[in-house]
Amino acid sequence: MTLTPAARTGSTTTPQDPPQDPRPSYLHRGLSLLALLALFQGTAEQLRSQALGNRYLVTTLVLLYGAMLVLAVLTLTVRRQRDLVRVDVLVLLVALVRLAVYVAGSAGHHFKPYGDDEGPLITLAARSFASGGHVYGMHWPGFAAQFQVGTTPLMNGGIADSFGYPPLSVLLAAPFASWMPAWVPVAGLMSLGALVLTAVVMFRLLPAPLRPAATLMCFGFTWVFFYARNGYPIFLTLPFLAVAVHRWTRTGSGGVLGRSGVLGAVCLGFAASAHQLTWFLVPFLLAGILLLRRGELPWRSALLVTARYAALALGTFLLLSLPFAIRDGRAWATGLFSVLTQHASPQGLGPVDISYYLTGGSGDLGMYSAAGAALLVATFVAFLLFPQRLAPALVLLPWLAFYLSTRSTETYFVLLAPIWLTAYATCDHDDFSRAWQWRPRLLLDRRVLRAVPVLLALPAVACLLAAVLAPVPLALRISGLRTGTPAQGSPTIEQIDVSLRNVSASPLTPAFATSNNAWLDFGWTVTSGPRTLAPQQSGSYVLTRQGNPLTLNTKGSTYLRVVSDNPQTLTSTALPVKSLSVKSATP
Repeated sequence: MTLTPAARTGSTTTPQDPPQDPRPSYLHRGLSLLALLALFQGTAEQLRSQALGNRYLVTTLVLLYGAMLVLAVLTLTVRRQRDLVRVDVLVLLVALVRLAVYVAGSAGHHFKPYGDDEGPLITLAARSFASGGHVYGMHWPGFAAQFQVGTTPLMNGGIADSFGYPPLSVLLAAPFASWMPAWVPVAGLMSLGALVLTAVVMFRLLPAPLRPAATLMCFGFTWVFFYARNGYPIFLTLPFLAVAVHRWTRTGSGGVLGRSGVLGAVCLGFAASAHQLTWFLVPFLLAGILLLRRGELPWRSALLVTARYAALALGTFLLLSLPFAIRDGRAWATGLFSVLTQHASPQGLGPVDISYYLTGGSGDLGMYSAAGAALLVATFVAFLLFPQRLAPALVLLPWLAFYLSTRSTETYFVLLAPIWLTAYATCDHDDFSRAWQWRPRLLLDRRVLRAVPVLLALPAVACLLAAVLAPVPLALRISGLRTGTPAQGSPTIEQIDVSLRNVSASPLTPAFATSNNAWLDFGWTVTSGPRTLAPQQSGSYVLTRQGNPLTLNTKGSTYLRVVSDNPQTLTSTALPVKSLSVKSATP
């Protein structure tokens, strides 16, 4: 018998044996190291802040710090991809323990349960639901003082003091909010739990080299913990959306939903029951599924499978909302749309800052929202025309429009980033090129095709220019100030005398606020002055400070801002800080 070379050397390798586990790529090592380094952010500060208060937390943080150093060495030295994946799992576990330490260090009877208004309103709505009361249509005007939190000011001078989100957060919080101690942030713990679930789901769904991104995106930024700790309901959407957008390009493949399609539709319904931002994604996702299936099926089959998917998602949403629709009636439907119709005061990182910071205001802030709506429509039409090009960014497209709105906060974008990656990385990129594209003869001309995006953007640009260029509606003059003279610190203001003249063509009901940063402070009482100014009418107002006097910003300007609703307008002027070096009395 003749021995083969492999037999002579004692090797058991045969051509049928599987290949050896490959070495990790530079990309995988780099991303693993980046996720680990992100966990160092804030860990030292947390350790020092807890050093004298809780020895157990300090001990845990010291051990975590050492574990991260060891994992950093392993990240760069392990030789097989399988071993690096195990290191990634350990990094994720370290992130979970670190999160638990953060929660333990920021919760207790001596801490405020929340720092913003979302968590308190969810808690109050859950308590009302658990006790058999109403959720939608209810107002809690004293919640800010009860929870010692800030509020969302409205253009009419009021505050958002009612629950205005879909009902999932209330359903989840109701079993606990009615009996938990007041200092327990029930809504915050739910959001943190959803964030953990999102990280685990992402880690499971993403390809191995991208799994460290789950740790990085969910736990690598301390401000994400801040938002989740305050009970932002947007976090409840993330694990459900992660499942819904996973391999969305294969949803309904062959005209059959299958288990994955049914699960995705149900998860989309759950996400829509948690936050309204999901609603903006639904038309894009349905259109994407339809166009992908039309690329392989006749119109009838593509429409049917997409309709079944949409019906499952809608049915899930309505089933979860049914108790509230029965109990609260019309107030349920009104409450669901309240965050879109309540006319919150300007805030954010967008063109609205031109009117808020750079000019004296605007006579039509509503045109910013109109510009956002026009951009949303334009983006959707662009997706229908160019699905092969835009499908990779499908889960980012719906929220671009918020950049033009009056309240273009970063939470509409960055908190949803885990979903961007999940949708992109779990889809076969060859699927995007199979999407059906409508190409009439006119669109076959390259010059016309290149002009389409510009034409689609024109309505949004026109609305934006109308908002920026709308004349300031009020001629505003500060006629008197009553200041305080503290022994130390900056000067304060206790009363402001204002003269207004309505130079617009609409009657205005002014509401007064001051600001020395991005926030509006409506802590003023109008003790005299007309409630409404007719066109060309003038009026004198005396504003008296509520509570503590206003402390001026000596390193910058302090502004008096006059807003109105219906129409939404803003008029701003800087308070004369230099004249406050000598105490002045109101005439």
